[in-house]
Amino acid sequence: MIAQTWMDMGFIRLPLTLSLVVVVVLAVWSTSQLVRGDASADPSTKAWIDAVLFWGVFAGVTGVLGTLVGIIVGAQAIEAAGEVSSALAWGGVKVALLSSVFGGLILGLAALLWFALQLSWRLLAAESEAHA
Repeated sequence: MIAQTWMDMGFIRLPLTLSLVVVVVLAVWSTSQLVRGDASADPSTKAWIDAVLFWGVFAGVTGVLGTLVGIIVGAQAIEAAGEVSSALAWGGVKVALLSSVFGGLILGLAALLWFALQLSWRLLAAESEAHA
């Protein structure tokens, strides 16, 4: 079922997958920088942490655009076919909404990771200022 859902999303699954992979890689890399300890002195660490949120937003926007494209393509197919059953039409809407769901899930994950990383970075920065 998951494989079929994945295939149903069409081309939009590629940028969503890219977004998910980039979010995870950036979060792991940023975490390793924070664990290293001197990340508060390195301004690039904050930029990489903020990139986690950017890619999450990219996934959310991509998901919404995928839904819009899916609904437009579905509407064109219904228009060309003339009359179709409501079950078929709603089945198409369901498939079109999948990209928004997955984009929103990636955005939610990215936001949670960004918050945790941002909080850790700020705590490290405050700790290093206190020792200075």
